[in-house]
Amino acid sequence: MKLRLLLDHFENRKSELATSLMMLGLALHIGIWPDAIGASAFRGILNVLPASWLGWGFLIAGSARLAALVANGSWPYYGPVLRAIGALSGAMIWFQMCIALYQLVPTLGSPPSPGIPVYFVLTVLELLCMYQALVMVSHAKDS
Repeated sequence: MKLRLLLDHFENRKSELATSLMMLGLALHIGIWPDAIGASAFRGILNVLPASWLGWGFLIAGSARLAALVANGSWPYYGPVLRAIGALSGAMIWFQMCIALYQLVPTLGSPPSPGIPVYFVLTVLELLCMYQALVMVSHAKDS
């Protein structure tokens, strides 16, 4: 598929594509280096989920979102529903990563990580994508 056709297909969903690819990249990273999360600033997430679950979660969420984005035009109702669910799961993932970085502040005694606003913006972006998908669901119901 030519790059232009690919860009046209994703139109105003490029941010959803990017976050889906981020999740797949994180799944691959955890698959290759399972101890990477424990050795990173995100080690607090391991208090809630084991690394293998985290890797599989990223893989499933990223793959499902990518599939929903690819099939979006073919499923006028279910495509946006799946996109909304994927965006909500993405928001939860990025917000947990934001919290994990924030929890390090008292233990390190250093300034907060510059990653906190990055993951917070990703969280807000996902919520906006969810809203956009839900608007499409309501339009599909009305048609």
